[in-house]
Amino acid sequence: MRRGSTPTNTFTTDIDLSGATLFVSYGQDGCIVIEKTGEDLDVSVVEGETTIVLELSQEDTLKFRADRDVEIQIRYVMPNGSADASNIIKTKFERIIKDGVIYP
Repeated sequence: MRRGSTPTNTFTTDIDLSGATLFVSYGQDGCIVIEKTGEDLDVSVVEGETTIVLELSQEDTLKFRADRDVEIQIRYVMPNGSADASNIIKTKFERIIKDGVIYP
């Protein structure tokens, strides 16, 4: 991913997360930089497999420092109160030459 871009992230799990409250956290240097939940997420469950789709804005991706590790994790709590977390996904945001939000 690149800073200042608007990527769509798709996550898939074989766990049926119907009715779960979901949190997708993006962290860098030990701190949460952005977190998406609720209406930020497009969640679908088909045959017990859950797909979570979310879009990051230019403002979101510009919050990250370039060429440093970024960690992504999904946490959820089921209606019965049981909670769990995914493995941590590691990636980087690549640098850009022109900084800031750009407009058409």
